[in-house]
Parts: sequence; C-alpha cells; structure tokens
Amino acid sequence: MVQDVVGDDRKAATVKREPAGGEAARPGDLAGPDEPASGTTQEPEPEPAGDRDSAGVPGTTGPELILWLHRGLSVAAVMGLVVGTRGFWQANAMSRPWLALVLTGAYLTMLVAAVIALCASRHRVLARLDVGVLVTAIVIKTVAAWPGVSGAKDLTVDEGILMDAASRALAKGANPYTSSWPGIEPALPTQLMDGRTVFDFGYPPLGVEFGAVFERLFPSMAGIVLVAWLAVFATAVFVFVVAPRPLRPIATLGVLGLGTLAGYADNAYPSVIALPFLCVALWGWPKIGREGRLGRYGLLRAAALGAACSIHQLGWFLALFLVVGLVMLRLGELGLARTCTLLLRYGGTALAVFFLSSLPFVVKSPHAWLTGVFEPLLQHAVPHGQGLMGITHYIIGGSAALDMYGHATIALLVALLAAFALHQRTLGPAVAVLPWTIFMVSTRSQDGYWLLTMPLWLVPLVTTTRADFANAFRINLPQRKAVTAALFVPAAALFLIAVVTPQPLDFEVRTPVVAGQNLPELTVEVTNVSGEPVSPNFSVATGATIASFWTIKAGPATLPAGATETYTLVPKTKTFKIPAEGLTILRVVSDAPQTLSSVRLTG
Repeated sequence: MVQDVVGDDRKAATVKREPAGGEAARPGDLAGPDEPASGTTQEPEPEPAGDRDSAGVPGTTGPELILWLHRGLSVAAVMGLVVGTRGFWQANAMSRPWLALVLTGAYLTMLVAAVIALCASRHRVLARLDVGVLVTAIVIKTVAAWPGVSGAKDLTVDEGILMDAASRALAKGANPYTSSWPGIEPALPTQLMDGRTVFDFGYPPLGVEFGAVFERLFPSMAGIVLVAWLAVFATAVFVFVVAPRPLRPIATLGVLGLGTLAGYADNAYPSVIALPFLCVALWGWPKIGREGRLGRYGLLRAAALGAACSIHQLGWFLALFLVVGLVMLRLGELGLARTCTLLLRYGGTALAVFFLSSLPFVVKSPHAWLTGVFEPLLQHAVPHGQGLMGITHYIIGGSAALDMYGHATIALLVALLAAFALHQRTLGPAVAVLPWTIFMVSTRSQDGYWLLTMPLWLVPLVTTTRADFANAFRINLPQRKAVTAALFVPAAALFLIAVVTPQPLDFEVRTPVVAGQNLPELTVEVTNVSGEPVSPNFSVATGATIASFWTIKAGPATLPAGATETYTLVPKTKTFKIPAEGLTILRVVSDAPQTLSSVRLTG
C-alpha cells in the first residue's frame, strides 16, 4: 500500500521522540522501522560536520524527513490558493462586495495556515491544517464560479455553449441529438475540412442529463456550469480522501490550486464533468479482479468507468489501457480463461452503464445518437492545437497528406497499447498519462486533452505503488528494446509523410491587401499542383485558428489536378478588417483527401 511507503498516520508499534526537545510522537504519527520501542528514547547518533544541522534540513531518511516533506507540501498547497484570487477579488469588489470580503477572509486564512504549516511538529496538526486549506480552496473557487453558475458570465467556447444548449433543451423535453444551434458566435464553432460548421451536440449524453436535472432544480442558474464545478470539487475531495495523509496537500494544489481547471469548469467542458468518475475508475485499479473476483469495489470502478465514457470520449481511450493493463496483471495469476471471464464482467458492467444512460436516445433516434456520440472522432475538423501538427500548420503552412496525421494517431495508439502490455511492470503507474499522448500527432491536438486530465495523474500516484505491477505477466521476447522501438516505426513514418508532403495549391493574390484596412472581397488565382482533385474551402485567418470560411462568389467547387482557376471570395460578415499588426494568412482546406494550403496576405 502507498501508506506503507510514505508512512501514513496509522498506529505504529514504535515511536520516536522529536530531536532538540520536540514533542514525542504519539500513536497515529509516523514511525520508522528502525526506531526504538514505544515509550523509550534513543540518543541521536553523531553526525558528520556540515550535515543536517548546518544545512538546516532534516536527515535524509526516516519520519523526520517525511514530516519535513509533508510540511513542504502543505506550504505549497497554501501558496497555490493565491493563484487567481486577486482577479476574483477585483471582479467582485464593486458589484458583489460580500464575495470580495469572503476572499479577504481567505487571504487571512492563508497567512495563518502558512504559519501553522511552517511550525507544525506533528502530522496530526498538518492533517487538520490540510483539511482547512482544502475547504478554503473550495470557498475561493466557489467565489470564482459564482458569475458563471448564476448566469452572469456567458460561456465563451463552443463546447460549453453546446453543452448548455443541449442540457436546457433536454430539461424542456427536447432531444439534443436531433437539435441544432446555428446561432452560436461564428468565430467559436468548430470548422470542418469540408466547409461545414459544427452546430450540433456531439458527446455521450450523461453530462447533459446531469445538467438537465440541475436546470429543472435551479432554473435561474446555468445548470451545466454548476455540474462542471461540482465535478471539480468532487475530484479534489476524492483525491484528498484516498491519498495518504502526507500526500493530501497535492489534491488541493493539483486540482484547485493551480487554477488550470477554473476556465474549463466555467465553460462546462464535458471532460471536466467526467473527471470524478475517471478518478474512481483509476482508484487502486491494479487490485481489480484479484483472486478472480470482481467484488463490489471492482463493480464500482467498472461502473465509474462506464459513467465517464458516457460523458466524454476521452474516457474511451483510458478504458483501452485499463483493459490491457488488467489482462497483463491477471493473466499470470488466473490464466487465460479466468482472466477473460473477469474482463467480460468488468467490461460488461462499464458497457451496461454506458448504454443505460443512452437508452432513451438509442430507442428514439438511434442514428442521430450514434452519429452524435462518434462525431468528434469522425468529423474531420480543421487543424488546430499545440501538438506536432503545428509543424505543418504554423511552420510549413500546408500538406497534401493531412490524412496521415490521423493514421499516425491510430498507429501510435496501437503502439502504446502494445508497449504498455510488454512493459506493464515499468509503465503501469503511467496509465493516466499514456492515453493522451496520442493527440500529439493528431490534427486536433489541443493541450486541453491532457491538461484536463492532469488531476488523474494524482490518483495512481497516491493509490498504487510499483509493487502492484511487480507480478504482471511478462511476455518473453528477444531484443525487447528493439521490438518496442519497432512498434513506433509505423506512427513515425506516417507522421513524416504528413510533414514532408507539400501543399497541393499554389496562389497568386490579385486583390491588394493592406494592413488595417477593410477587405470586402478577395480575388486569388489558384493552381492545383497535386495529382488529386481538390475541393477548396477558404478562410482568412488572423490568428492560430481557422475561425470561419469565406463564401466562394466565383470559381469552381472542385479544382482538377493540374488546373488553374480564379476564385472571388467574400466574408460571411459584411466586411472584414485586416489587423494593423501581425500576420494575415489565407488558409485553404479540403476533405477527401484532407489537405491544407496557405499563403501569407500581410505580415
């Protein structure tokens, strides 16, 4: 158990007195295996000059070091409370002064907590302090959440807007999978390679089902935003409770203190709502199915995984790694037949929860439900994100083989699953990180795919040890390192093909484009230098995102291989102003095959 490694506050057979007249440890405080029997004292051994006294830090081993590190984590958690607090105070000082006063009280709490953390001599004191710091963090984030939850602050991303619209529609009895909301701000929605824009609901339904319940209970509030914030608080509390006491401050710091999740919760990202369920699914997961019995805790974890998969598609990728991991963990212990039986019960429970939450929509509109649930994986959205796709998008400017990024993503997923199986004893603790690395080579490689899952990293850290994976089934292979490296060759090759393939279109801009002036129309001569016909969709981008497509006023819908045509383009709005500074780029995308071509207009 993790508690054995870090020394949780459990009753110990031995205690040790604090040096330099400190208070003796009591049952429940940490004690090391080499300490004297209860009620006895031991003279400290002489230390070399320049050791811990001169350095001002505890010894390198034993309970003193653990207490010192616990104090350090508690101080770090207190420091994490400051992140964003001034912004929250300024936002409420005039309009809602009572909330600002609450934050002033939180500042005072921080100072007192810091004094206690630095001076505490026992884990019991720090444990109580950590609870207070967690409560303070929740209070601060509640103040931050209030404008969004009360509806005073608008959602600013299309994911949240669609989640909010879908939950409100469901609360009124409408089917979110057969509805559409084209009134979204045109700069926000996801654009597709074929020129379409996403205005419909494209996630599993459980998140909006929760949102609909809160919409009915609190009609004056933004129910889906409330659900997202409650999910963040539940995640923090869960990680705090399951962690051994010396590590509990990282729950406050990692989930609430860094401020990473605040913006995502304010915008009701569905993956935020899935977080507490994913935490339960990861909680001590190597113990699932020991001795061939799933047990009530195994059923709970499986049900939580099914619920997470019923909220957002990110859970699907984690599920693959958990299944592969459990196969390797149980195979040597149970044999193939019993392992398969166990995995059928585990997977069956998760699937039952998944389909139960979707049952009304499967019955009423099976095609719309299926299309919506798989939409993000199949929709061919325009390139965007912070991953390696940026080499093509932001540096080179184009490629006639964007499909290869998608193929590389699948190849990388297969390679990671195989490597995870081959090296379970080493990679087992990283199960909460590996699934999201595949998005580094996808065309939609937003950092949110792994930033949002960072709280999950804490769960294996505090509920598993490397010893849990020591008996995982090991496949005996010659040249294991070479075999592992070979697994990633297909993904690397597909990625390189996407990078080195040149863009299919060349441009000659016929309309003068001047920085700082309006551009009501754009005429450009386009030549297809590739060997495939291209159906171009044009966008004038002034930032990293392809925000909206321009209308083709003149020019063919499809440009044959080797052909040259003149296109006249007009913006969706009445006019389009070129920024006075920075780059303005004409981006052209196509679907089947997926391609990207670019030409700089200004900058």
